[in-house]
Amino acid sequence: MSDTMDSQNPSPTEPQKLYRAEAVRQLDGLVISQQQIPAIALMKRAGRAAFDALRNRWPEVSSIQVFCGGGNNGGDGYVIAGLAAQRQIPVTVYVGVPADKLKGEALEAHGFAEREGATLVTSLAELPAVEKNTVLVDALLGTGFSGELRAPMDAAIEHINRSPASVLAVDLPSGLNADSGFAAEAVSANATVTFIGRKAGLFLGRGPALAGDVIFEDLGAAPAVYAQVPAQLTRYSGGSLERLPARAADSYKNQFGHVLIVGGDHGFGGAALMASEAAARTGSGLISLATRPEHVVASLSRRPEVMAHPVVSGQELEPLLESPDVIAVGPGLGHSPWSEQLLARAGRAPAKLVLDADALNILAGGRVLAGITRDDWVLTPHIGEAARLLGIPTAEVSADPVAAARAIQEKFSGVVVLKGAGTLIAHADGVDVINTGNPGMASGGMGDLLTGIIASLIGQGLALPAAARLGVWLHGEAGNRAAADGQRGLLATDLLPHVRELVD
Repeated sequence: MSDTMDSQNPSPTEPQKLYRAEAVRQLDGLVISQQQIPAIALMKRAGRAAFDALRNRWPEVSSIQVFCGGGNNGGDGYVIAGLAAQRQIPVTVYVGVPADKLKGEALEAHGFAEREGATLVTSLAELPAVEKNTVLVDALLGTGFSGELRAPMDAAIEHINRSPASVLAVDLPSGLNADSGFAAEAVSANATVTFIGRKAGLFLGRGPALAGDVIFEDLGAAPAVYAQVPAQLTRYSGGSLERLPARAADSYKNQFGHVLIVGGDHGFGGAALMASEAAARTGSGLISLATRPEHVVASLSRRPEVMAHPVVSGQELEPLLESPDVIAVGPGLGHSPWSEQLLARAGRAPAKLVLDADALNILAGGRVLAGITRDDWVLTPHIGEAARLLGIPTAEVSADPVAAARAIQEKFSGVVVLKGAGTLIAHADGVDVINTGNPGMASGGMGDLLTGIIASLIGQGLALPAAARLGVWLHGEAGNRAAADGQRGLLATDLLPHVRELVD
């Protein structure tokens, strides 16, 4: 679900609004009450949209198996089955909830599938093997699911995931939390057709891995309806991000920011150097590096454009804090007294700040910069660092990453970049999400690059939230381009040429 944009010919698009499940239910109710569209008509629209998406994606489909639960999600599945039967596509419906327990629109949709000649199997036990060109439709559990899976739904989900057939999920994969993207066990779909409002969980946590391609259908909901219900998140793509302006012909280096990278304890010099090089490739006018003396020669050898300074104490760092526009602390910082001294000095400097990695772990410890809040810093934790900043288990962060990002921002102020498959950017005006990147980026040094990129964008004049959003997108999209020939073995420094291409 990554988004791409031609950097030479950008086409601005509106960011997408993502909703909690309860908000989507409100939208649904407003469509019914204010637009006077009956609930059964909405269900038929949803089923038809999903059936059309199935036919468009898999035009050679020879048979369909639909797995239906007992709620409206199951009702959508029955509509899909009825439409398939109308077109004489062999279709079997595996009924998870007996017809005598169905109500309202779901019961009516069940009758439609039965009248059209779909084969209804009233048990999810002993499911048959799947034939060639069969597509499975997951309509078991809807947005109201939470907690643990119970029989027979767990067995049905296991069967779907074991099958070699392609899978279309209706509204969202069964077992996936619609709000947080958390899932212990869930359907893994090739595509998901979602209705009325985009569910936040499709773009958070495990959502991107489980949902496949997300197809959105508003089912005719009017703009006035959306104006009445607040979204949980704003999702930005490459085309909806604020970009750096073109440079004038008479530009000079001091116009584009001076970034100071602070880090590189014993054995970790590469992290600080990679952050420095990322800032340079993103377009900073000047780059300084404050690091352990033994790393200076390597820095000069690899990247002589970076002004490397040996520092052995916080006192030696002090003179270097006067001129930068942005200070990034954390790449390879370590946990030594040297590390704490540098963070303590840099954390109170007048320049804008970006904190990452061990700077966040030291901050979480409470001895350095205790109680400090700043409106002009960006904190970039992954899930483990976020848990330490909040003093809660990592499982709690995974269960509700949006709440965690908001809590860190409320505690420390500024901007928080909570990294993940859907990276969250929390700021005073809300929470945004960016979906870019790929599994090949699960390797050392990637976070150091992101730190340097965001610091560079701040130094070049972008406001902190805009710099964080653009930085996350540049980082992930560069990763996608670098992985064009394969994800495994991807190195952080492989991204740098692509960062340079994308930032113009």
